[in-house]
Amino acid sequence: MERRVFLFLILTLSFFLFYFYWWNRYSPPQFSKEKNISGERKEKKVEIIPSSTEVLKEVTTDKFVVTYSITGGYIKKILIKPYKETLPFQNIGYSSQDRGKNFKLIQKNDTVILSSDDTVKEFKFKGFLIHLKIKPQKKPEIFFSNSLESNRLSQRFQEVFYKEKTALKRASFFKIKEKRLSTSFLGARSRYYCLVFRSKKDFSSKLIRKKKEILGSLILPSGEIDIYVGPQSLSELKKYGFEEVVSYGMFHGIALILIKILYFFNSFTKNWGLSIILLSTSIYFLLFPFTAKSTKAMKRMQEVQPQIEELRKKYKDNPAKLNKEIIELYREHRVNPLGGCLPLFFQLPVFIALYQVLLRLVELKGANFLWIKDLTSPDRAIPLKIAIPFVGEYINILPLLLVVINLLQQKFTQLPSQDTQQRQMGMFFVVFIGIIFYHFPSGLVLYWLTQNIFTFIYQFRLYRVSFS
Repeated sequence: MERRVFLFLILTLSFFLFYFYWWNRYSPPQFSKEKNISGERKEKKVEIIPSSTEVLKEVTTDKFVVTYSITGGYIKKILIKPYKETLPFQNIGYSSQDRGKNFKLIQKNDTVILSSDDTVKEFKFKGFLIHLKIKPQKKPEIFFSNSLESNRLSQRFQEVFYKEKTALKRASFFKIKEKRLSTSFLGARSRYYCLVFRSKKDFSSKLIRKKKEILGSLILPSGEIDIYVGPQSLSELKKYGFEEVVSYGMFHGIALILIKILYFFNSFTKNWGLSIILLSTSIYFLLFPFTAKSTKAMKRMQEVQPQIEELRKKYKDNPAKLNKEIIELYREHRVNPLGGCLPLFFQLPVFIALYQVLLRLVELKGANFLWIKDLTSPDRAIPLKIAIPFVGEYINILPLLLVVINLLQQKFTQLPSQDTQQRQMGMFFVVFIGIIFYHFPSGLVLYWLTQNIFTFIYQFRLYRVSFS
């Protein structure tokens, strides 16, 4: 039996190593980026106007570096200055009526004016908000596009949203084929950023997904509309009344509380890494009664395990008698079989909510902590000269520390009565957790590592007392 278990562990581990190697080697899509002759990365753009006939001009504002198309009079792309990243929202304000027109660009402080012979487009910037005014066209039609991101994790969070009456509805990027609607509130969001159109009156709109992008068209009842382009930061969105755009799923309410606590810690630490550690510490002590109850229940289960094995051997041909004897054994030793699991149901909503927050909190982008340069990416502590299957081009230290802590937990929580099979299964799950967390964002791994350190300290004290 032990040989079979060992073979199962080896085959399972080999499967995961092969799977992650295949995922990293072949799975990342290549549609959004390509290399030019010089070897530099070049982003593919939606060719609404042929690039050979298009004239582009950059304008710098307080928050953006905006690339305008002088041929057509619209925003070709936007680079957000605080995060030094080009947004996936492009071709904002393009109109088929202006195709081929040559516009003149004038910048006056926070306002950019594009004018042709019969059309004037005024883009007034106020922070991350753009007020677009078009004249003299009546009910002008404008467009935007949202490209699918190359990172598969980021793709999970791409969606469009719109209001029907007062309810805000959402749809995944991949579920949109073609949709027509009438609304005053429409937009798209990615993992960290969002694009929102808001008008005082309802406008007709159409959304179409073409392969790796969504194209949207809006027919405005008047020539004015507010456009938010920027981070999904509650502090920023509240300034313009767009906070309802942010959603953290089923446990959204818990996530908002966690964000407020995280903001509070960061207000005096001025470091998001330290703030995550303090948040993890606070959550641990808040949920400690559940953790203590769960740990003690699992310890009692371990202690009666040898007696249960004896009962199984004794009554292997009489299941009814076996179940009765096991229940009596539990009563005698005051063991609740579900005692180790039920407390986890109180902790699970907090972990899921925090998982969503740490994966999507834009403030963590580019945030440094110790050797970590970006808390939204793996810690990438040690660069490698060659890429190694599954590991990649860097060694991530935080997941390795997590494995070490879990191994120590296994060592100090194993009872002498445990058989080899149980110990092998425990080792397997330690390695399995390390594999899962290896490519996770370092902010999330830092939180989980802190939790495990406190859990290990408590378990070490508990089991040391019981053995002494």
